[in-house]
Amino acid sequence: MINILFLITGLNVGGAEMQVYQLIKKLKTDERYNPIVVSMLEPGPIGEKLLEANVKVYTLNMQRGKVNISSIIRLIKFIKNEHIQIIHSHLFHANILARMIKIINPSLKVVTTIHNINIGGRLRELSLKFTNFFSDINTVISEKARNYFVNARIFSEKNLKHIPNGVNLNEFHLNSDLRADTKEKLGIRDDFTFLAVGRLEQQKNYPSLLKAFSIVLETNPKSRLLIAGTGPLEYELRGIADELGISNHITFLGFRRDIQALMNASDAYVMSSSWEGMPIVLLEASAVGLPIVCTDVGGNSEVVVNGYTGFLVKPDCPISLANMLKELIKLPEEERRKIGEKAKTHIKDNYELDVIVDKWKAEYNRVLKQEVSN
Repeated sequence: MINILFLITGLNVGGAEMQVYQLIKKLKTDERYNPIVVSMLEPGPIGEKLLEANVKVYTLNMQRGKVNISSIIRLIKFIKNEHIQIIHSHLFHANILARMIKIINPSLKVVTTIHNINIGGRLRELSLKFTNFFSDINTVISEKARNYFVNARIFSEKNLKHIPNGVNLNEFHLNSDLRADTKEKLGIRDDFTFLAVGRLEQQKNYPSLLKAFSIVLETNPKSRLLIAGTGPLEYELRGIADELGISNHITFLGFRRDIQALMNASDAYVMSSSWEGMPIVLLEASAVGLPIVCTDVGGNSEVVVNGYTGFLVKPDCPISLANMLKELIKLPEEERRKIGEKAKTHIKDNYELDVIVDKWKAEYNRVLKQEVSN
């Protein structure tokens, strides 16, 4: 059995956290792997989901912006006691910590995963660059992000591997009964409904989305925008919606566990992010068969094939976003359905979770230099 420690900065709701959750759930079904999770910060909702899936979850009880030596010592002892063979780290702080642990335990195999192009500035990029020799395998979730880090000379061509996120097609699919039930619960009737999912923070650029949606409403008053997520900008965003006079057409849903249901109840998906890695939510929306309008940032263009499975627009440009949303509304329902079908096929061919998990298993086995039969 291979004991793998998944080290992550935190376990609040986010793309990286959800991908770790999905990967671990799949690994748990294979008796050859024993995944254990350690969160540097207090576990959030994803930590709860992992515990519900009978996964061991521990926390170092660290605080943001503070180095806790006692917690690091506790982690080192934990790795020894649990006979950990591989640390698979996710997000910047966990990646750096995993590499530092390797200094003390050279026999430990370290796999690091980068989940975004924007990891917090040049200093962080250089921190990765100058600690690369402590990592056995470096991975990144989008080809566009890989090109960025290679061109910035943070990694060499051969030292950064692209392994994309994956989506569980058994969980995310079209369900007409679920659509009708969820629409009724949300009080949605004939409105053309857009859905946006993600934390209410700067990266997602919801102010741009709200401005764009206000333009859409000028010619398409029977439109609705659902926003699922929580975050520090919620009060500000509600204020912007009030100032624009569009609050009656927007529903702030807060934290939701029924994203598949919300996607089934919606007519299209919209993303206004200023930067991204490879958003899992785009994979999920595509798997359900929603036509997508999103900004052309990060790995979005790898998930959404412009003009084929959805539409890409310039980032930070409400007018460009609004124009494409209006064009999507104009499309006949049958045309939108065809776009959704193409999106589902694209996801099945390239991002099916079982295939991605098999890639990770191959990497774990390779780094241990052992043969494990399938």
